[in-house]
Amino acid sequence: YYILAYTNTKIATAIFEFISPTITFEIEHIKALPIIKKDNKSIIDDYTYQCVNISKLDWDAHEISLDFKSNPLIAICNKFRKEGCDATSYRIENFVEELEEQWEAKFYQLKDNEEELNRLFIEIYGLQDELEPFVPTREITILQQGEISIVPAPDDDSGYCDTIRWNRDVLMKQLISYAIGCMMGRYSIDKPGLILANQGDGLEQYNEQVPDSRFEPDDDGIIPLMSAQSDFADNATIRFKQWLVAAFGEETLVENLNFIEKCLGKSIDDYFVKDFWKDHKKMYQNRPIYWLFSSKKGAFQCLTYMHRMDAYTAERIRTKYLLPHIEWLIQKQNEMESNAANLNSQERKLLDNIIKQIQECREYHDRLHVVADEQIGFDLDDGVVVNYAKFGEVLAKIK
Repeated sequence: YYILAYTNTKIATAIFEFISPTITFEIEHIKALPIIKKDNKSIIDDYTYQCVNISKLDWDAHEISLDFKSNPLIAICNKFRKEGCDATSYRIENFVEELEEQWEAKFYQLKDNEEELNRLFIEIYGLQDELEPFVPTREITILQQGEISIVPAPDDDSGYCDTIRWNRDVLMKQLISYAIGCMMGRYSIDKPGLILANQGDGLEQYNEQVPDSRFEPDDDGIIPLMSAQSDFADNATIRFKQWLVAAFGEETLVENLNFIEKCLGKSIDDYFVKDFWKDHKKMYQNRPIYWLFSSKKGAFQCLTYMHRMDAYTAERIRTKYLLPHIEWLIQKQNEMESNAANLNSQERKLLDNIIKQIQECREYHDRLHVVADEQIGFDLDDGVVVNYAKFGEVLAKIK
C-alpha cells in the first residue's frame, strides 16, 4: 500500500516525467523510482486502503464488474424494505438523492485522501518548495461511466473550484439495464450477483436459485423491443412496468415512471425502441450479452440473452414473434383500408408506414427463416464476436 500510494503521488509523476518523457512506463522506470520509507507508513497504508476500497466499490457498482451484486438503487430500496419502511416511501427520486449524497461523500473523501497522501510524501521527500498537494477535481477517477460531469469554475484553470454535476439520465439507464437483466434471469431483485450465467440455463435453474422471486423472468429469454402498442404481452415496456411494481411497489409506480421518463427526456417506450440497444453496446464495448434480432429499419426487434440461447432460438423468434407481428400489422392494414374514405392525412401516413413495415418484416422473415433452418449452435467460450457473426445480418450490427 505504501508503494501503491507513492506511485500515485505528484512525487512519482514528476520523476516519471523526468526519466520517461514518453507516455510509456517500463519496468526499469518503476525500478528506478527512489523509495524513502518513514515511520508514518501505517498512516499512509490506511489512507491508501480507503482509496482502494472506494475505487473498488465504484467499479463493482457497475454490471460489467465480475463482482457486481445489484444496482445501487435497488440495494437502497431493499435496505428500506428490510427496515420495514412504508411502501409509499419507495420513490426512486428519493433513492437517487440518497445515492448521490453517499457517492459525493466518497468522491470528496477520495480527493481529500489523495491530497493528504501528496502532502505526506512531499514532506518525506522534502519538496515543499517544489510541489503542492492539491488534486484537481477533474482528476478524481471514480464515477467515470457518465454518472457525473465536472463543471469548471469560471476564470479558474487550476481546477480547485470545479464542481460535479450528476447526470440522472445515466443513473436511469443503468437501472433500466439492470431491469432487463432481471427480465432475462441474469439478475434478481431478491438475490445478489449473477443468477443465470451458464449456457442453456432457463426458468428451472432460476427458480432453484431464487425460489420465492418477486419477479418472474421471461419464459424464453426473448423480449420484443417494439412499441407498447404492438401485440406482445412481454414487450420490454410492459415488462419494465411490471418490474417497477415488483421492485418498488404498486403505490409509487406512476410517480417512479414519471421520474424515470423525466430523467431520460423521453418515454420509456421510445427509449427501448430507439436507444437501449445502442447504450447496451456502449456499456459492453461492442461485446453485448443481449443480442438484437432486427429487421433493416427496426420494424421488428427482439432482444435475446446469449446465455439462454440455443439452436432453436431463431426459430422461436420467427414463429412466436415475427409471424404473429406480421399478422397483427396486416390486420391493422385491413382495418384502416376498410375505412379508407374517412382517413385523415395523418392516418393515411400511418397506413403507408404500416404497409412499409409489413414489407420490411416479410423480407426479414425470409432471411431469418434461412438462419433458423440452420439451427446454429455455439460455445460461449468462443466469445461474443465469433458467435455473433454466425447469425449474419439477422442480428443488428455491433460496430
